[in-house]
Amino acid sequence: MTLKEKINLKTLGIMGALFLAACVFPALTKNNYLISVGVVLFTYAALGTAWNIIGGYAGQTCWCLASFMAIGAYTSFILKIHFNLSPWLGIFAGMIVSAALSMIIGLVSFKQRNMFFSLMTIAFSEIIRVVLVYGKGITGGSNGIFITYKKDSLWQLTLKSDKIFFYIMLAVLAVVITISWAVEQTRLGYYLRSIRADQDAAESLGINSYRAKLKSFVISAMAASAIGTFYGFFLTYLDPTTVSSLNVSTKIGTMAIVGGLGHLFGPLIGAAVLIPMTEVANAVLGSSGSGMLLYGAVLLAVIIFKPGGIISFFQKDGRMKKNGRKTERRRAHGSDS
Repeated sequence: MTLKEKINLKTLGIMGALFLAACVFPALTKNNYLISVGVVLFTYAALGTAWNIIGGYAGQTCWCLASFMAIGAYTSFILKIHFNLSPWLGIFAGMIVSAALSMIIGLVSFKQRNMFFSLMTIAFSEIIRVVLVYGKGITGGSNGIFITYKKDSLWQLTLKSDKIFFYIMLAVLAVVITISWAVEQTRLGYYLRSIRADQDAAESLGINSYRAKLKSFVISAMAASAIGTFYGFFLTYLDPTTVSSLNVSTKIGTMAIVGGLGHLFGPLIGAAVLIPMTEVANAVLGSSGSGMLLYGAVLLAVIIFKPGGIISFFQKDGRMKKNGRKTERRRAHGSDS
């Protein structure tokens, strides 16, 4: 067994243990606040994992994933309110809309290079926010839109207990991580990493970078839309600032960057560090703005001192051993000659 395989098995073992611990956690506490923090943590970990597919593997900086989350949430809310359609069905409508819009953005922007895609996503994010604000008849405008219910219903996702949402979002996170792993292990994943390393070299080998980036963006958008549906029904209230602002998209990207860009469990690690830290900062400083201040400080520290993200702490020993073995081989080869 190679060193890389041992590290992967160790990582999977740790993550498996943490998953089991998370499953048991709601039974060990009666504090609903801690349960709700867990729901938020799983949500942003899942969103960060979705962002990592386009931003980490493909190296395309996307600042509109919150817009796709909003599309999923608003679509399911509107279908529930006006047609009494279950969000378990409405979720597919949001995913289809997100897939179509992401394809349009990709078809236009991926033909260009450099920062054109990032600028397009920022513009798209603002367009969606404006549509939500001024579409008062359907979206509720800046006042938002909310779900009212009288009884618990898993089919309608009208649940009074956050514990059920805790398990739902944990399952959603597991599904999104599985999708990300599948992308990572397939030909698409290899194409994306080649494009991130050197797009010209990848294209010279016959890789269609345009198609690969478009696929990854559509997958990210559809995943974010699905996550948005569950998160929206957990909140029971939506407004443009809460789910569709550029700040939310920045938070999503920060999860992956801080945890470890381009790594399967990077966004999960980033969320596990940033979400609790933000809650503590808001409690101590008594301001919602302190959370964004903390995000900026942690992001700056990671970029300066640990560009590979927090996950690089766990990889340091393995890399040192690997490099040491290479040096020994070179010395041995030199002595033999």
